[in-house]
Amino acid sequence: MKRVLIGTIIATVIFFGYQATMWMGGFHNDFCLYSGQQDTIMHSLNSAHLKDGLYMMPSCDPTVMKDHKQMEDAMKKNVGKPWAMIFYHTAMEDMQAGSMIKGIMHVFFACLFVCLVLYNGSFSSFGSRFMVSMAFSLFALVLGPMNEMNWWGFPWGFIKTSVIDLTLGWAICSIWLAYYVKKKMPIAQ
Repeated sequence: MKRVLIGTIIATVIFFGYQATMWMGGFHNDFCLYSGQQDTIMHSLNSAHLKDGLYMMPSCDPTVMKDHKQMEDAMKKNVGKPWAMIFYHTAMEDMQAGSMIKGIMHVFFACLFVCLVLYNGSFSSFGSRFMVSMAFSLFALVLGPMNEMNWWGFPWGFIKTSVIDLTLGWAICSIWLAYYVKKKMPIAQ
């Protein structure tokens, strides 16, 4: 289990360091678009007294629209028209200590889970351990960002950061995990 813990800690440093480099180095700066009308848009949103949350417009009021047929008709009426998804927050938070700690913990637990599978599995070669580690990444990618792009129209620019991090970043991490996280083989006599 020492290999699991050391593998997890070093993998956490590798992946979190990779992501920090990508974001702070400006490699992911194109994840969203800029609008010269942002002050007008923000003023309009602020004056609507919204709560923190995700808003999809146009949409039906869920407290009024309980009939599935009415909801379906309302949706069909808007096909081909503009729509928006807005992540609204009443106050921007400083993304420092709290966010960093949560980010490190998320990566730590993801790495720990992969290390436990690699250590307890019967993966005898570097290649098989690498592929198993990458399978976790591809699973997360396909059922996460790619799924959101399919069902909610998340733009490529928005999910591209996750695609890059979960392929390139996790591949770097997987090289370490495939090399280090394995059971010691008994010496043949």
